Amino acid sequence: MNREPTRSARRGSSSRRPLPRGMTANRRRKSSPRLGGIILLLVFALTGVLVWQLSQSALNRTAIVAAGQAGRTYPVDAVIIRNEQLIDTDSATGLKYIADNGAQVTRGTQIAQAYSSAYNQSDVNNLNRQIDEVKKYYQQLLNQSTYPDSRLTALDDAIDTLVAQIRKAAQGTSGGSSSLLSLKRQLDRAMTERQTYLRQKFPNDTVLNRYTDEEKTLRKRIESWTITYIADRQAIVSFYPDGYERMLSGGTIEALSPAVARGVWNGAPPEQTAAERARTRVYKLVESRGFYVAALTTDKNWKPQPDEIFKIALDGLGGTIYDARVTTTTRTGGELLVRFYIDADVQPVLDLRKTKATVGEIAVRGMLIPADALYPQDGQVGVVLDTTPAIFIPVTVLTSDSKDAIVLPAQSGALMEGQRIRRFKMN
Repeated sequence: MNREPTRSARRGSSSRRPLPRGMTANRRRKSSPRLGGIILLLVFALTGVLVWQLSQSALNRTAIVAAGQAGRTYPVDAVIIRNEQLIDTDSATGLKYIADNGAQVTRGTQIAQAYSSAYNQSDVNNLNRQIDEVKKYYQQLLNQSTYPDSRLTALDDAIDTLVAQIRKAAQGTSGGSSSLLSLKRQLDRAMTERQTYLRQKFPNDTVLNRYTDEEKTLRKRIESWTITYIADRQAIVSFYPDGYERMLSGGTIEALSPAVARGVWNGAPPEQTAAERARTRVYKLVESRGFYVAALTTDKNWKPQPDEIFKIALDGLGGTIYDARVTTTTRTGGELLVRFYIDADVQPVLDLRKTKATVGEIAVRGMLIPADALYPQDGQVGVVLDTTPAIFIPVTVLTSDSKDAIVLPAQSGALMEGQRIRRFKMN
């Protein structure tokens, strides 16, 4: 008896006994959706990676506009040169300073006293004792007077007031060194006026006249060996001359060589004759505004030009930056000497001869962009804003190199910080 072939047999399968029909069908329905979900997840992941890569590629082809500036700096060894006059003497054995160091003096201001080799301290002591004797005798005469003297009282009150003001100024509670000097002059005048009045009050007293004659004799003797230095013009006085004043000045800087300037920097003694070395330096008078800087460098690429303006910062001056104008330059022996003039107050460098310094070019300010963001169009150079649609902005290139460029928009306000611009592949 023939039997019907099984489904698997009819399909050419093996003679393995088939599984129940329902079980086979159910397993196939359960496995198919799971596999499809995995495939979908893989598709989504690959799509995300592709989108991220595309977005990163787009960002890498753009840049953000930033503020920028350009300008080189040059470290130098600086020698400071002022318009100044050295005052010295060949016969001084002692000095007495009257003005304050760094004070502004005018014509007629007493600056210092120098004592010659004839100086005799015993004469000074005798003079001081004689002055005390005169004061005591004046007081005796005044005590014998039975009538009040309003004129003398007014003179005494003026002297007491000035003494109190000088005490406050010396303690720093009012005024300064210039105020103290002015008060001292006023006190000297007041005391001289009082002494003159007393002499007029007692003209026929023989003892007083003898004391006065002895005082005059001692004063004349002391004055014969005392030199009083008085300012002949308005200037700043300094009691710290270093001997370079005649060698280095505004009148000699153009003839200064790099070798001589380097010698000053290294501490070489000033060029002086034997007679000049034997003299005693008393003080120097310095013009209050304007000074020079002799800047030394071995930079072979720096080529400053006359009248070119640079920024210069001198070490030790608290970060002060000066505008310095090039007067002339000299390059010899591998060293460049740049002579600068600075139109500024001389007080900060009054007693400064040499220091390290940094010279900088005037900074060029504009918009900082990558060099590959520059794009030519219709005979102009510009940048392209990363917008839809893209916008071409013409610019003026202030400076550029292989990496960056400093630009300004041809139309003010057309390009601003923070804007995104496109970059282009460099040829």
